[in-house]
Amino acid sequence: MSEDFTMPEWLSSYINSSTAADESKRLLNTLFSRLSGLNSDELSFRANEIRRLMRNSGFADIDEHQNWQLDPLPMLISSQDWEMLSRGIEQRVLLLNKVLLDLNSDRQTLTNGVFSTDHLMRHPYYLAESHTLSSLNNGVFLSAFDIAQDVNGEYFMLNDHCQFPRGLGLLLENRIVARRVMSEEFAECGVQRIAGFFEQLQHAIDQETAAINDPRIVILCRGPDDQYYSEQAYLATYMGYTLVRSADLTVRKGQVWLKALDGLRKVDVILRWIEDRFLDSLEQVDYSAFGIPGLIHAVRTQNVVLLNPLGNGAIQIPAIKNNLHRAAEFFDGESLLLRQQETFPAENLTQSDWSGYELLSYVDPELKYDGEKDADAIANTLQTVALTDLFWRKKVNLSHTPFWHDKGLVSKPVIMRCYALYSQGQVFILPSAMCFTPKAARTDGKTEIKDTWVETIGPPQERAPSIPKSLQSDADLALVEGLLPSRTAENLFWLGCAVERSENVIRLVRVFIDKFTELAIYPDEAHRNALLRFKSGLEQQALIYPYLTPDAAKITVNEGGFKELVISLINDNSFAGGLYSSINMVVQSALQVRELLSYDSLRIIESLEEEHHEFSTITEQTPTHRLQSTLDKLIGLTMAFNGSIQDSLSKSNGAFMIEIGRRLERSKQLVSMVQNLLQFPLPEAEQQNVLEIVLVAQVSAITHRRRYRAFQSLETGLELLLLDAEYPRSLAHQIQKITELCESLPVSAKPGFLSTTEKILLQLKASFALADRQTLNINTNQAPSGLVSLLKSVTSQLQKFSEMMQTQYFSHTKPASQLHWSGIGTASVQIVEKPIDEEATAPLASAPDASSPNDSEVKK
Repeated sequence: MSEDFTMPEWLSSYINSSTAADESKRLLNTLFSRLSGLNSDELSFRANEIRRLMRNSGFADIDEHQNWQLDPLPMLISSQDWEMLSRGIEQRVLLLNKVLLDLNSDRQTLTNGVFSTDHLMRHPYYLAESHTLSSLNNGVFLSAFDIAQDVNGEYFMLNDHCQFPRGLGLLLENRIVARRVMSEEFAECGVQRIAGFFEQLQHAIDQETAAINDPRIVILCRGPDDQYYSEQAYLATYMGYTLVRSADLTVRKGQVWLKALDGLRKVDVILRWIEDRFLDSLEQVDYSAFGIPGLIHAVRTQNVVLLNPLGNGAIQIPAIKNNLHRAAEFFDGESLLLRQQETFPAENLTQSDWSGYELLSYVDPELKYDGEKDADAIANTLQTVALTDLFWRKKVNLSHTPFWHDKGLVSKPVIMRCYALYSQGQVFILPSAMCFTPKAARTDGKTEIKDTWVETIGPPQERAPSIPKSLQSDADLALVEGLLPSRTAENLFWLGCAVERSENVIRLVRVFIDKFTELAIYPDEAHRNALLRFKSGLEQQALIYPYLTPDAAKITVNEGGFKELVISLINDNSFAGGLYSSINMVVQSALQVRELLSYDSLRIIESLEEEHHEFSTITEQTPTHRLQSTLDKLIGLTMAFNGSIQDSLSKSNGAFMIEIGRRLERSKQLVSMVQNLLQFPLPEAEQQNVLEIVLVAQVSAITHRRRYRAFQSLETGLELLLLDAEYPRSLAHQIQKITELCESLPVSAKPGFLSTTEKILLQLKASFALADRQTLNINTNQAPSGLVSLLKSVTSQLQKFSEMMQTQYFSHTKPASQLHWSGIGTASVQIVEKPIDEEATAPLASAPDASSPNDSEVKK
């Protein structure tokens, strides 16, 4: 490394003004020597690229209220410091495992006074039910640790997260994004790889099910309402596990089952992202819509493996956390390598010393006051609360690290979250950390995070080979992960409906703009009447979802308001089938199943969401050509998303459910257009104009002209749109494809009998097979005409099919509901979700990683 590299202005000004310790400056010089060739514009470009990539993965919202902001500059840790941290983390993992095993067996730490029994058992996070589990269901598995360095260079352990390692998926995505944006610098610094840790994690999970031939492993989360759902979905995608919510699981006869399309399937391992207190609504006092009634009994009888085990939240109880140094002496006769913040009894400090401390409670996790800012509240608390239940905790003066902000470097305090795995008596530490700013240092409400690069000495580390599996094991795993939960199937179905609905309304609005602009050129009666009929169908939502039956008395005769209607269809969310609502449905449905979507598919969803946010800028003053340009871009994105799904989503992952939704929605759209525009006779010139509108909207005008070059009429157009089973846009083709796709659905009919699905589809296929061009003739004396009868029958059968799909395949296990038949055990549902930076803040208060949803997230 050259010591005399030339630093750009943005870098030299920070280095010269920094008050960091010499070792910190050395690390900054090591890192920045690789970055000295970048100017401020290049770094700003990389920062914007990082935000875009993070949005692709769903970790940040499109608007200014995004949750995370990844800094382009990583944090570099020296190999000596990382070696010291690794020893401290390993010691702590082994100690926590001993503490948890002891608390659920001999309880020597309680009988010998290491921990206060009174404070422990009065804390709401204490779970007596965890003592009923065997030793096989206790101990540490996957943990996270918040570590801070003070201004003197000493490291402190702030928090232990032993229930689930929040932020692990975010760290993984951070590394992938940072490696892409800072690839050259990444290679030059020889950064340690993290993929081996996740391979070891999968191997550890496999070890839990070594005796099972076909283990089913799921990741249990709260669902999309959780602000950390994105990282859980990303982990599920990366590790290949099924992401589920509590309503997807049920307990029957002491076993946990997953509701799949073809019925219940046994679950063997649950990697949970839900707190101890809310796992089982049956046995536990705290009510939660996220729990699975009977889960603790299934764990107790060893019918399912729960990772992390129940009861690990006890580590966050102050009676245990504050006395871990005593536990280290008790078990191993040694001191902690990573010190904790000092604590003192409430009566030990005078008011003049409060500013350097925080006041907390042994039994109330919500009580937390800053000695400098909350003096009045502290004085009142000391008078009203028993002093034995209170304690002081010394603040840590955090060291600072540079963050990129407004084309310059800004120094901010930072906390590191490290991750460790305990398996088969060994501790594996992730060679990286997620660095984030505490709440007090956030900018614009954003949590700024950094990737952490561990400095290496010598050649890069060799990648450890994956642990081999037998061919039979591989086959079993492939079978297991092909399982499709019914809720996921439903979300995929509605995603297909939403994509097709969006494409339809875009085409309709685009054709409508063309027709009302043409009216100035061709102001004849036939064009005018056709346009007014088209406008009436849009206004009354007969041509768009929900495909209402129009009121003949309300057919529009006013020739004005064409552009106003276009603007309403684009950005008015009162139109259930308008563009605003349809695109929003696409985005939301895609986010529900993001763990199944490819990176390219998520990029397209990001672009759709960006366009969706731009709808608010569209007004009546927006030029028509700009409207057309926006619609062209949207139709390109929807078609690209369709192509991406077909190219990357496998049948076992639910591609057929998206196709069923698309084909069903397209069938409804086509029937609605023919019913409202073509099924009744009109004057010939007007009829031809209306037929052209329908053909153009259905992308069939060119095919119709080429196929019927000698003679074109309403009957030929209807024959192409309805009866030609080989034409991809025809109604007969949609029914044929739905029939083929439904072969992937499980059938519950008796042998030799047709299922309800098969009966409906057979009736639909028969309707088109028996129809001919004469059936489509509307200029007959028959009342109603054959076309009217055909469309009425098809509409009825499509509605039955849609209802059958929802009742037979989309019925999920019901979530737990709180019963108020007695006052015993009734808990408040006032639950507050705490962001990641509020869980580990110094000098801010620390809180356990057990957090809860807010009231709006609780679904009873």
